[in-house]
Amino acid sequence: MTGSKKTLDSKIMILSLIIIIFSSGVSLYPRISFNGSGGGYDGPGDGDSAFENASIESMVVEGAGYYLQANACIQSFLNHVELQDVRGVDYSELQRLIANAVENITHARLAYEKLVETAEKTPYNTVVIEQLKAFDYDSFMIENRLNETILKKVEGYLSNGNITGALRHGLSVIGSIQWLLFIVTNYVEFDQMPGLEITWKLNELCAEFSLFGGYTARIFHSLQ
Repeated sequence: MTGSKKTLDSKIMILSLIIIIFSSGVSLYPRISFNGSGGGYDGPGDGDSAFENASIESMVVEGAGYYLQANACIQSFLNHVELQDVRGVDYSELQRLIANAVENITHARLAYEKLVETAEKTPYNTVVIEQLKAFDYDSFMIENRLNETILKKVEGYLSNGNITGALRHGLSVIGSIQWLLFIVTNYVEFDQMPGLEITWKLNELCAEFSLFGGYTARIFHSLQ
């Protein structure tokens, strides 16, 4: 089989899989970070409740998308930091990665700022709030083997019906990541590596945001 024939067959297979997925009604809605939290809000009381939920949820997806792109660049940067004694340092590549990370984390921060602003003006869905208050967080943590420290942070907001507070916490962590990326930029632009304390903190903040947003999404998904 020629290379062109293999390529054509691969494209046909991928297209077929896409058609099967869409035709089968499988949901492709992302559930990586804070997804589902839009269902915790009602509309303004004028019959547009579903629209308001979709609006908030779309902002959640937008913010998560930008964060995930930024985190991909950050993890690649950290990989370079880890392997610098083996492979050396390509500062032009580091500059590219950090610039992309800064661009995406800035978009993420703006998206979460808009999300929090909208959430603050939107009434809660009381049914979902009661579900969150009655949720068995301890059993959920044990069953899914979750990080207790992060899960307790999530519980502190959701068990009190404070969905907006959880989103606001996410925004705060995004802001801290952005601030550290600005510091890293000042180093790599002058062909220098930032100190380990900075890279450690950057990695830890990304891990915190990923777990916090992920646990929140898992809890909302379990309410469905």
